[in-house]
Amino acid sequence: MRDELAGLAARWLDAGHSSADVHEYVLRGLPGAGTPVHRPGGLVRHLLRDVPPRTLPTPPPTAPTPLRLSVRLEGARECTGHHTQPMLFRPLADETLCAACAAPTREEPVPVPGGERLRAPS
Repeated sequence: MRDELAGLAARWLDAGHSSADVHEYVLRGLPGAGTPVHRPGGLVRHLLRDVPPRTLPTPPPTAPTPLRLSVRLEGARECTGHHTQPMLFRPLADETLCAACAAPTREEPVPVPGGERLRAPS
C-alpha cells in the first residue's frame, strides 16, 4: 500500500503540485471529527487517484499608478510653514516656504493652540 500511495503522490508532484498542495487536498477530503475511518490507506488512495490540473498562481497585483496632479498643479510644492490646511505654492528654486511664510516680518509669529498664526500685539 505504501508504494502505491507513494506512486499516486508522485503523480501529483509530476503534475506541478507541491507537497503542501497534496497535504491540503487530503485534509479537505477527510471525514468530519468523530467519523470512523476503517481503511485509511484506501481513503487516501481514493483521494489521490485523480490529479486535478494545477492552477497557475495569480500574478501579484501591480503597483498602482501614481496619481498625477492636474497640469495646473505640476511643479507645486507644499509649504513647510504653519498653515491650517496644506498650502501649495510654486517654488522658484529650492524654497520650502510659501511667499507669506518667507516674507520678513517685524515681529515673530506667536504660535497658539489650534495651529493658527497670530501676530504679537504692537
